[in-house]
Amino acid sequence: MTLDVLHIMRLKNYYYLFLSILGIVQFSQAQKIPEPGVYSGQFKFETFETDLEFDISKINDQYVIKFNSLGQNAFGIPAGDISVKDASLFFALQSDFFRYEFECSSVNDNEMPCQLTVDGRSYDFELNKRNPDTESAKSKDVRLRSGSNLLYGTIYYPDTPNGKAIYLVTSSGNQDRSSSRAEALLLAKAGYISFHIDKRGTGLSDGNWQLADIPELCGDDLSALEFLHESEKIDYADIGIIGSSQGGAKIPYILKKQPKLAYGVIVSCPASTLLESDLNYWKNRNKTVIGESSIEEASLMQGAVFEYIASNIDKQSLEGKISQYESKNWFHQIWIPNLDEVVTDRKLNYTPLPYFENLSTPLLIIEGGQDQVIPESSLEKIESHIGKKANKKNKYLRIEGADHSMMLRENPDFSYWSSLHPEFFKTVLGWTSQF
Repeated sequence: MTLDVLHIMRLKNYYYLFLSILGIVQFSQAQKIPEPGVYSGQFKFETFETDLEFDISKINDQYVIKFNSLGQNAFGIPAGDISVKDASLFFALQSDFFRYEFECSSVNDNEMPCQLTVDGRSYDFELNKRNPDTESAKSKDVRLRSGSNLLYGTIYYPDTPNGKAIYLVTSSGNQDRSSSRAEALLLAKAGYISFHIDKRGTGLSDGNWQLADIPELCGDDLSALEFLHESEKIDYADIGIIGSSQGGAKIPYILKKQPKLAYGVIVSCPASTLLESDLNYWKNRNKTVIGESSIEEASLMQGAVFEYIASNIDKQSLEGKISQYESKNWFHQIWIPNLDEVVTDRKLNYTPLPYFENLSTPLLIIEGGQDQVIPESSLEKIESHIGKKANKKNKYLRIEGADHSMMLRENPDFSYWSSLHPEFFKTVLGWTSQF
């Protein structure tokens, strides 16, 4: 055997030894528990696709995991049932309808293969660790004064600014600014300075939103707009506003008070009082349980409860309704709070229709084809109320397949997650780009 042959054989042995060591290293890397950090990427299955992000941290040796998704309008959703087993990280998320179980490991410091199990089915996907220096938008937390209340908010700055700004109008309930963070980030990614606040009485802000009426809440939005105008040196003509549901219903009032604003994007706005919209949602949610033949009668009872909360009828009148209907077989489906502890809600009597009349500011008004909250034909009624002074740039759009939150919920390939309807932000950004 020649020296050349021996040399080749030795090289082959070293090569096989190298492959064996490499295999061992790769195997050990595959068993590594993910390090703390933010892991993001895309989940894809057939025609369904959505962005996912897991913010993994450790506090006192205990894992804390939060779920974010711009496409699902989700931010800071805490995971539960967190555990470590066989060098994998296990955790779960729970929605109204499904439980999502995750198993994640790490093949190196950057890649995190995961498996999602939902409804007995498993799906593989991979996320990558995000460099903290590559944030899509820089942000600044601010505070401002509105009357006697101190309000807190966040301004987001795009990497490539277009010189324009969009303010996100606060909406209903006790949700703070985190509920609109995904939208604020999407707008910043599109080049806009975006701004949103904790509504009074939520998050860090002073005050009580439950005791406030719509004009008072709009006053807070107007204060926030003035702050944005002054602090960022942006003309009102370069600031637009966007709002959904109650937030959308507030926009015509705000535009009447501040007509210098560039435009308003109004989403899922009822052409009725907020009370009538709430009752319409109640009817749609309970129609199947109560039955078509009884839902109208039952809605009279539930409507009386809402009228009492709005201070439109007194306690004696409501108790008369209760006596009239309490023998009905559907009565147990009626929501009746403790009448002695009810806090009057004047917001229920608000309707945006008078403020739409002769409104000349450019408007984009969007309604979901599967909206179960606002009354039918709201889009057409609003257009009619705007009347002859309507701006030529106005656009009225019903997006089929979208619900009240502009979510697309019916994907036959993957029905377990909802995501923003693809036409929604495409339409918003296309329309606002003309200003």
